[in-house]
Amino acid sequence: MSNDSGLIDELERLDILKKELEQKENELKRKIVELAQQKNTEILFGSNKKCSIKEYIKIVYPEDKSNIVGLLKQKGIYDRFSMINYMGLNSAIIKGDVMQEVIDLTKKEGAFRVSLKDK
Repeated sequence: MSNDSGLIDELERLDILKKELEQKENELKRKIVELAQQKNTEILFGSNKKCSIKEYIKIVYPEDKSNIVGLLKQKGIYDRFSMINYMGLNSAIIKGDVMQEVIDLTKKEGAFRVSLKDK
């Protein structure tokens, strides 16, 4: 087989770099969340950007979703969430607008959305 003009090697290098950058980004976001919590604020400022830190509820589904799908079908509301529409189902779980059995199969975690905006 040929070297394919180095394209595969370049893609591999970029893939490795992307993973490293994502790790650094996640670590920076974690530190930003910690700083915001220490300062008891939802806004931090950099030289050119401001950073909004908002806590939200993240729904965590089990890896095997067959129990949830089965309950939705059994209750006749599967079509409302089919494919599962996670955005819609997340909202219904947070609002308590879905049967307790589905809520019991998930867990809620605190998570943070970190975004940059121009000053």
